[in-house]
Amino acid sequence: MIRRHFAATAALVCIGWTAVVAQQSAVRELGIKYMRDSEEYATLTRQIYRLAGEAVMRAANSAGARRWAVVLDIDETTLDNSTYQLERAAYGLPFDDKSWDAWVERREASPVPGVADFIAQVRRAGGHVGWISNRRASVADATRANLKIAGLWNDDDRLCLQKTPQHTKAERRHEIVTGTGDCAWPSQPVQVVVFVGDQLGDFPAAPEQIPQTGTDSAFGRVCFLLPNSMYGNWERSVTRVRQP
Repeated sequence: MIRRHFAATAALVCIGWTAVVAQQSAVRELGIKYMRDSEEYATLTRQIYRLAGEAVMRAANSAGARRWAVVLDIDETTLDNSTYQLERAAYGLPFDDKSWDAWVERREASPVPGVADFIAQVRRAGGHVGWISNRRASVADATRANLKIAGLWNDDDRLCLQKTPQHTKAERRHEIVTGTGDCAWPSQPVQVVVFVGDQLGDFPAAPEQIPQTGTDSAFGRVCFLLPNSMYGNWERSVTRVRQP
């Protein structure tokens, strides 16, 4: 009797766990579908890039002789990697560095809607472009090639990938702003007039002391956040701060 009871309990646990996994998979696939197939997502990203472009023009008109730039994240901000996510989801596989690097080497990511027009607008206005990403430095050539295929790369651009896990985005932003370090235009400090990303970590925090950033009010003015329903810290914890 005890064995039967144990077997029945184990079966119920197994069924319950299978249902949970299936539910999680369905939610994940729905997030991928939203970014791949919905016109709402594409309209949102074009809208955000249009607003970012307006901010660029206001800054450019008042910049005078100062050197200025925009800084963008790459994944799900500039390049759409939903094909990678879809392929992993089809086999129930999670993200891992080996498969990710293999995907980057394929150089098949397409531009996020709106980014090409935004970058073209920045260049016409005389601005420079810095790309800050937590892609590993070992895939720099493939990343640069993919940006070039997408019509986004210029040889004056700065590509700032992660050399070590300790090489933070904050450190790389500091290099660009101050004109020091590998990410900088050598000995040429710049004013960053717009940041674009899809995670809050893509934007300066208050301790970085980058003008007009580090607060919630910076968003929509200097910082522009794109939606990402495929992944983020929100998957593992509650990140929302309730505000009045």
